[in-house]
Amino acid sequence: MTGYEKRTTEKKDAILRSARELFSARGMQDVGINEIAKKAKVSQVSIYNYFGDKKNLAKEAFISYVEVAMERFEQILQGDLPFSEKLEQIMQGKSDMVSQIALSHFNEKALDDKILRQVFQEALMERATVLYTNFIELGKKENAIDSTIPTPALISYLMMSMSILNNAEFISSNSEYKMGMIKLFLYGIIGTGNDNKLA
Repeated sequence: MTGYEKRTTEKKDAILRSARELFSARGMQDVGINEIAKKAKVSQVSIYNYFGDKKNLAKEAFISYVEVAMERFEQILQGDLPFSEKLEQIMQGKSDMVSQIALSHFNEKALDDKILRQVFQEALMERATVLYTNFIELGKKENAIDSTIPTPALISYLMMSMSILNNAEFISSNSEYKMGMIKLFLYGIIGTGNDNKLA
């Protein structure tokens, strides 16, 4: 890495770190690019050059939270468990991750910011799409998922499920309710979860 590349990386890291701290404390609407630039000790122009706009900056700032969990989910994917158990673990793990981040990294004011919640959701979806695609292809290969269902349709189904798992009511619910909802997504209202078919 050249000196220029190192300085660029350090600047980006400082911007992302500053943005994450400010957004987590106060939400997106109350935080301006000028304040982020001042905290990161960079120019506003640098922020726009690197990230385009505030919404994209916020998404990039929160992706690092998601990456750690995604690495853990990839390990589950490569494990020896039956496919349905892998998917259940990932869906439960994603729900737990969202709850943990919400409780530990965002204060009440930030959580009330609808735009911030939307951006964080987009960051989750962006990373989850790749994981789910790999999962679906594995499930089809193992005959755990109906191979006649197009992968994009299955992705849409999983994403719709995730949108419910990420709402405030679900996050604040007890573990029994959460597991019940996850089983509904996996097996439907008449499925038992005892076979290997997802559909």
